[in-house]
Amino acid sequence: AALLSCGSVVELATRVVTGELSNALAVVRPPGHHCEARQAMGFCLLNNVAVAAAVARARLGVQRVLVVDWDVHHGNGIQHIF
Repeated sequence: AALLSCGSVVELATRVVTGELSNALAVVRPPGHHCEARQAMGFCLLNNVAVAAAVARARLGVQRVLVVDWDVHHGNGIQHIF
C-alpha cells in the first residue's frame, strides 16, 4: 500500500509539472509525512510528498517546491528531509 500510495503521488506530480494536468489533489493512505529519510515513523513508511518533490527537482527540472502540510500536528518528516 505504501509503494502504491507513493507512486501515485509521484505520478500525479509528474503530470502537473509536465502540463498534462493543471492541478491535482492526492488523497492517499498512508500519508507519509512523518517518515524521515532513514526512519519510518507514525505509521508512515515512505514520505510521499518528499519523494514526489525530489523527483520533480531531479528529473523534471523543477527548482523550487512549496509543501503545505495541512494537518493538526507537525509533519516532521518533510522538515527533516529538506
